[in-house]
Amino acid sequence: MKTLAVHLHLYYLEQLPEMLSYLRSLEGQNYDLFVTMPQPNKDAEDALKNLKSDVKLIIVPNKGWDVGAFIEVLHRIDLDDYKYILKLHTKGDVTKNHTWLNGHRLDNKLWRHILLDALLKDKTRLQNNLNFMENNPTVGMLSSNYCIGQEKRTYRKLLPQINKALEECGFPPVNQVRFVAGTMFCVRAALLKPLLRYTLQDFPISDGQVKEGTFAHVMERLFGVLMPIQGYKLYGIEHDNYRTGFFMAAVKHFLYQKKITTNGYTIIKVCRIPVWHRKG
Repeated sequence: MKTLAVHLHLYYLEQLPEMLSYLRSLEGQNYDLFVTMPQPNKDAEDALKNLKSDVKLIIVPNKGWDVGAFIEVLHRIDLDDYKYILKLHTKGDVTKNHTWLNGHRLDNKLWRHILLDALLKDKTRLQNNLNFMENNPTVGMLSSNYCIGQEKRTYRKLLPQINKALEECGFPPVNQVRFVAGTMFCVRAALLKPLLRYTLQDFPISDGQVKEGTFAHVMERLFGVLMPIQGYKLYGIEHDNYRTGFFMAAVKHFLYQKKITTNGYTIIKVCRIPVWHRKG
């Protein structure tokens, strides 16, 4: 049995150098690397093979963003062959959206770095995480404490769909949800077996304009719910200080906000004052 199966969903190719830097923290570990991409790219493939010659490259349609690709990878491997799964993905910088999570304002770049830093900022961070899971057998999933979502607003609208998925997996419904907002985590491989009932075909083509309410968002929360419902803990590690990043994200959010509503309206605010409101 190998220690790790590592899945990287490489949607934003321009972030490959950054992802390679993080992946170098895996040097010396007994792991397999699986990289999914929406289309072939020789430069990216060459760079990944230079990092790890036996990397498995998988081309997947853009369905369910990183979550759909992750489900596809779960079907390509034998979960009994690995102790842990490390799930990683790129996260776009171009969006002007800002997320309020656990009392902090995050932009996508800061959000991505927090999640990646928590898991494999360096070799010591990664090894400490693995040691922690080895020494705490009731911990099923580990990620950044900054990104453990549990406020009702983060799951209330999706709770019926979450419970429908739980029923399909043979589990009882839940009233509360804790999950890793951003879906980057280290998890015990065996705990993901209930998700093998789903395939990539269960996800629609991803629409960049849709920011919430998709089946991928349901699955994002289901990952976390599967931990306590199987008798394990979702654990958030304390790490690093992002005070400056939080402050700058809050300032940027105050100066400029862009939101696309579920009715298809684009709303732009400058200093919280609406300056644009139009459909389409």
